[in-house]
Amino acid sequence: MNKLDDNNSDIQDGADSDQEDPEQLLNDWLGELDALTGSTDNLVCSRSAGVSILRPTFSMTDVLSLEDYHTVVRHYLDIENFVVINYVVKPFFSEVNGFLGEHLLLEVTVRIDERERTLRFFAKRFPFGHRMQSRFLESMHGWQREIYFFEKLIPALRDTLPNYEVDFLPRYFLGRPNSFIVFEDLTLRNYDLPRQANLNMLDNQHICLALKSLAKYHAGYLAYEEHMSRKSGGTFRLFTGREEMVLEPLLRKQEGFLGYDWFRAGVKGLRALIGRVYSGPSSGLEKVEEKYNVLVEKALQLLFPHDNFRCVLAHGDMWGKNIMYQYDGDGTDPLNAILVDFQLQRYNVPIHDVLLFVSLTTDRSTRQKYFHFYLRTYHQALCNELASQDVTPEQVSMTYDDLLKSVNFIMPEIQIQGPLQRLQQCGNKDFFKNLLQEKEQYIKYIFDDKTPFALELFDTDANFKQVLTEAVEDVIEASLYPEVSREDCYRILEDTLGDVKYDLRDYVVETVDGKKYLYKLILNVSGLECRKYEFLVKNEPFDFPRIVKEL
Repeated sequence: MNKLDDNNSDIQDGADSDQEDPEQLLNDWLGELDALTGSTDNLVCSRSAGVSILRPTFSMTDVLSLEDYHTVVRHYLDIENFVVINYVVKPFFSEVNGFLGEHLLLEVTVRIDERERTLRFFAKRFPFGHRMQSRFLESMHGWQREIYFFEKLIPALRDTLPNYEVDFLPRYFLGRPNSFIVFEDLTLRNYDLPRQANLNMLDNQHICLALKSLAKYHAGYLAYEEHMSRKSGGTFRLFTGREEMVLEPLLRKQEGFLGYDWFRAGVKGLRALIGRVYSGPSSGLEKVEEKYNVLVEKALQLLFPHDNFRCVLAHGDMWGKNIMYQYDGDGTDPLNAILVDFQLQRYNVPIHDVLLFVSLTTDRSTRQKYFHFYLRTYHQALCNELASQDVTPEQVSMTYDDLLKSVNFIMPEIQIQGPLQRLQQCGNKDFFKNLLQEKEQYIKYIFDDKTPFALELFDTDANFKQVLTEAVEDVIEASLYPEVSREDCYRILEDTLGDVKYDLRDYVVETVDGKKYLYKLILNVSGLECRKYEFLVKNEPFDFPRIVKEL
């Protein structure tokens, strides 16, 4: 059954073909830039996700119609008797902007009972003037995904679950496919991007608040399907996962699909960095590269509908800039967390959001200490929210064992996607500023091959080298030992030692002759003393590695 499918046609209007030629994209983009500006002198340089963007300067007063402003104000005030007397549109940020949409501030002056009042809203405008971003966004139907989420899915959840609070979301007021989306201005409630020195390294307070908001979102979806199943007397699933609105937006193996071009460009860059980071014997590099190719293919296969695990309409783009935190005044201790930017929603196991977020906001040392603490924090919040909706974890296949099984299942995809996004997010401002002076090179960087750019950053940017060295070391490890992940080792050691005060230097997985799904796990640990631990572990399909015995 698919309750909302019939309501999608209006949102999908304007969606274009998934097929796009990057070379033609470049030619079209350059031609449009010339037509808009005559030269690059009138281009504004802004930055998002570590990527600078050339933005033609032109009037912003035509973003919304007067009727649109009336609709936004009516939804905001929940009254009919007012008059819009003026509005101003300006960039929301002086420098930072969105890669998949321009961020705008709307100031609307209204008259209510002879008194004037100015209202503020946050708006995202479709990047009409930027061929590269607009075609990329159209190929994944990103704008339609976000509008669908707020206009169709959330109302359906609230109608079915009257006690379900959506305080993990901003207030949504209006959206037009491939045009604009208007939200509340969260800064009026003292929400901000993480007040941390590095958005790629958040502290536990910020991470746990985000995980609790994420759990509330996932729980609402799961509870909705459970209540609809009870009502229908059968098994209700909102999606099969094959609907256009929820197809994988990035890592989809489809020739001509821009997301796949983006993926392959990054895979090439990571492969080049493996050659720089690998420290084993030269004869072993070829084996690593072969197994890396296997890991890449497995990652692509995992971002499709799964019958073995419960799936949800996941956020899909969980990282530091897609969480807004509420603070007390100028303080740095967060009070609440709100999820934003739902353009890359994907139908997948809910743990995908959790693992991607942890991967992109922590380093290896933090994950060693807190990885399973984060899982327990998320799961407890999920169970609490399910209980408030009269649903048990068992009814929606989300016990803690179910969660660990899904971690083991989806981890190979995270082991690739996390480093891919690090590769794009961790470059310095000057690198991207210089890259944008060569438009052909910029297109190559996004859609063709990140190799020369990754190597340049690795040689010249100390922060990039530090972050990517660790990420690539993890990729090498994951490629060589797909049977047991580093995160599995953390759990096994924590269960064995009853503590996290150790340092896992490295580990090795060996097959056991004639024994299917059995492996010898060797852990080299330092801490109060250096020690080697050896375990016999069993890892069956759709399960997680379990200790058979310590050797």
